[in-house]
Amino acid sequence: MKHIKIQHLLGAVAMTALLLTGCAKDNSMTDITPVKEQSTDDANEIIQALSAVEGITGVELLFSDDDKDSIYSFYFEQPIDHHHPENGTYKQQVTMKFVDYDQDVVLYTHGYAMPTSDDKFFDVDLRKHLKANLVKVEHRYFGLSLPGALGDLDYTFFDAEQQSHDLHNIVQALKQHFFKTGKWVSTGTSKDGITSALYAYYSDLNGWKDIDVFVPFCAPFMPGTTENGVFSCMDSSPGTYQTQVCGSGYPKGSDEAVAAMRIKQLYNAICTNQVVRNACIKAVCLVYPEGYGKILEQYNNYSDNSTGNLTKDLTALVYNHISDRFFNFFSYVPFSYWATLVPDPVKAATDEDELEDLTNFISLSTTELADSISNLFKHKEEQSITRSSDNNYKRLWEYLNELRNESSMPYEIHAFKELGYADLDYSLADGTFLTAQQIQSVIFILCPQYKYQSLYPQDKGKLMRSFRQWVYTENTQPIIFVYAKNDPWTGARPDDAAIQQNPMTKMIIDPIATHNHSFLDRESYTEVSKQAIISALNTYLGTAAK
Repeated sequence: MKHIKIQHLLGAVAMTALLLTGCAKDNSMTDITPVKEQSTDDANEIIQALSAVEGITGVELLFSDDDKDSIYSFYFEQPIDHHHPENGTYKQQVTMKFVDYDQDVVLYTHGYAMPTSDDKFFDVDLRKHLKANLVKVEHRYFGLSLPGALGDLDYTFFDAEQQSHDLHNIVQALKQHFFKTGKWVSTGTSKDGITSALYAYYSDLNGWKDIDVFVPFCAPFMPGTTENGVFSCMDSSPGTYQTQVCGSGYPKGSDEAVAAMRIKQLYNAICTNQVVRNACIKAVCLVYPEGYGKILEQYNNYSDNSTGNLTKDLTALVYNHISDRFFNFFSYVPFSYWATLVPDPVKAATDEDELEDLTNFISLSTTELADSISNLFKHKEEQSITRSSDNNYKRLWEYLNELRNESSMPYEIHAFKELGYADLDYSLADGTFLTAQQIQSVIFILCPQYKYQSLYPQDKGKLMRSFRQWVYTENTQPIIFVYAKNDPWTGARPDDAAIQQNPMTKMIIDPIATHNHSFLDRESYTEVSKQAIISALNTYLGTAAK
């Protein structure tokens, strides 16, 4: 029997390279060439105009495409604490794709660091559609935008309110002294989208009229959970959505329907079938030694979080690992591309080849995937084969390589403090061998809640609950929420019925999209969703269809 190898998955995943945006990543790059040593007169004019804006320093022309649509970078001086500006400042990194002074402006609100490689200059479909300028702002406490020395950050002023004030200052400076006409649209994907939406929230609270319409893509709003009076920033709504909605609704007998059934069978098999369970434990512990070490230490220390049975504890680790794998697959790869690759866990119990397929499939890590794509791309170059898919392999490798090297600590701290963190759903576990509650208890040691609960204060979901309530009643900040049907993060979207009752908010859920903002791409979004987004934009911007 033909085994499922990593390369087989690569062939499907590579087709989706341009769809990937990694909790707010994107690699769709325009053709750009290094700027010449001698800057053009136009470039000098723009550098001088930007440098004249109070607060802006370090203006630099990074790249130019035939002396038009040039890309600049600069820093904007911000108060570390906007409530007490006398307590010092820091410099926030900004990049700008310049089209024309009189064109509209799309503000991309990064929720993370500005990408460090060439794909930091990625374009976004909203800018393309509007033929607008693009301004991208790095989030405070990420990358080069550090309110303090790198080794001395206490994250005291790391919150959405402070970042919203950062954005307000930058937009106001540019509107008053640089882009004096044109409409402004704020957007972002995933945490970038959360940043944009919370900017809308604080704009309303402060009476700012910076932005004409906000368009967050795939942005989750998780208030956390409270059980027996104990609050947790872990929110199960994305996990529940994953098990109940993702992969559903496909015709009986279709590849997607079969895959969805096999995913559920796999959760059951690791609890009920010893052969499958032991093979999966071995595979997961090999690719996730850090998790294995923590679970083993917890068991040896007779922790109350352990079941007291090492096999059960390691099965909980496997269940968590597999759930996380499928969460990421659904988020970033169209289900139709990888549905045929889901092994049959029932056959795996009695067939060694099927069992090997299964363990290979669940063992795929981002690192292995990135390295394999890199090797595959190099092999293609050696063969001198020129195909459109070659660039897809290269871009996918670049994306995964950057994702692999990025520190997640600042995000985890922000999620712990006020944004919430996605929890997985373990309800499909077989209750006779291992219950959902036992899995939750065992793997708690791996969660951000465990890591940060004694280090930082948290608002116990107050901001997210206030934001959601505000969305249902606000009437001054137009917002277009865009989600994807198979994306687990969609489980933390605002309430559908409340959105429909508010004329200042619209929500679009695309049936084929993943965790990305490429609504102009027919491989990414349907034509119906594209037109719905454009129609909503026209409504709020008062523009004719483009």
